[in-house]
Amino acid sequence: MAETGHSVRAADVLADVLAQVRERVDRREALGEAQVAVLEAAVNIVRAGQTGLDAMPAERSALVREALGAVRAATVATGVALTYAHRTARVPA
Repeated sequence: MAETGHSVRAADVLADVLAQVRERVDRREALGEAQVAVLEAAVNIVRAGQTGLDAMPAERSALVREALGAVRAATVATGVALTYAHRTARVPA
């Protein structure tokens, strides 16, 4: 990816959105945790793709590892949210 400043701006925008979501969602709820985890993964993936990190493979590796962990967390949290949604849909009001 050629460094045009696009990935830097994208990472900054995603980081701002992540900060806002962290302030507004209830991470005790699975869906809130999934939202935060997905955004954390996105920030790390975009940052790992920045050309300036080509010279810093250890930093890139750390960002990719953190992104993978966030994707795993998002997958688990989304699964829990789906299970909860199915259970509550079956319960008569």
